[in-house]
Amino acid sequence: MGGFIGSVSAVEYSTTAQIEGGFETDNNVRLVADDEDSVTGFHLSPRFTGKARTPTLNAQLSLDLDSYRFDDSNFDTDDQDLILRLKRQLQTSEIGVTGGWKRDSTLTSELEDTGRVTDSAVRREDASVAPYWQHVLDQRNDLRVDVNYHDVTYGADNFSDYEVISTTVAWLHELNERTGLQLQLYASNYEADSFLQAESDSYGLRGGFETALTERLQLNVLVGASRVETSYHSILANGSDERDTATFVDSSLNYSSERSRWDVHFSSDATPSGDGLLSVNNRISTSWVYQLSQRLESTLRALYGENEALDDRINNKRDYTNFEASMLYQLTQELDFIARYRHREQDYENRSGSADSDALFLTLHYSPDGVRWSR
Repeated sequence: MGGFIGSVSAVEYSTTAQIEGGFETDNNVRLVADDEDSVTGFHLSPRFTGKARTPTLNAQLSLDLDSYRFDDSNFDTDDQDLILRLKRQLQTSEIGVTGGWKRDSTLTSELEDTGRVTDSAVRREDASVAPYWQHVLDQRNDLRVDVNYHDVTYGADNFSDYEVISTTVAWLHELNERTGLQLQLYASNYEADSFLQAESDSYGLRGGFETALTERLQLNVLVGASRVETSYHSILANGSDERDTATFVDSSLNYSSERSRWDVHFSSDATPSGDGLLSVNNRISTSWVYQLSQRLESTLRALYGENEALDDRINNKRDYTNFEASMLYQLTQELDFIARYRHREQDYENRSGSADSDALFLTLHYSPDGVRWSR
């Protein structure tokens, strides 16, 4: 580690700790059309962050712990999310890496993926590493290389474990003080441990821009397409392979003022799925945060999505929605009370009936001042 830090005289350190806990109830926790399960319980979530900084090195370690207990113990779960970030500044380059280990369950992970919670909270683990290198070519141009690897495993046979690795090579150009352009070459490999034993290779091109339309309004757009070749190694698939074209869109519009923040985000991509296939996920979301008074803040969030297998011979199309409304009241400088309502729906094209659920969350959030020192 000493060689990575280099020769410096002082290191700045900081730590923060937060904790929240509260009551929650959901009248259809599995989000199914029939045989609904209603649960009531509580959660406790401490969070820790530590940082170290020098003129050339930033390091950050964060740990989130989430414990859920319900009147139906099948949905009890203890989740962890550990993330380590390192960034080193060189003379004309920057290198960094993010490593993560997320251990959650289908209770929280599946709305935008498979849509299946099942009869209990199934363990899901995601180990990831994402190094990058960015080099300054001249005053207006950079070259950046990103690699992203995920190894996802489930604790039940009705979900598919998978590995995915992707590489992006990007040219970044500063057009002016307000606008930046980029062009990306993209490649990925996806392997699923499913009954079809699917393996997909993707190659594509993406381009886009980010621009400050005004001092308060920001627009980001990135679009492209990939050629995807999928092989099925299982005898159940009869050796039938597939070639597809996947469209990529990632765009957002963000507005901020002294008392409010508002954003709209639209995305479309072929993403890895716990169903054992690449899934086309189209989603649009929006959020609005408004400061009603010095102590009172309101938040509205809405999400609509559609996903289906990239291979159009497989019919598993599903649409889903998520709406949330919350109020935050600052009891003291360090303690907040949050009341949140959530409504969810989902509907499968190949199944009869749609599902919906309503949930209420009452939470206390404690966030004391952090600690800083140097040596």
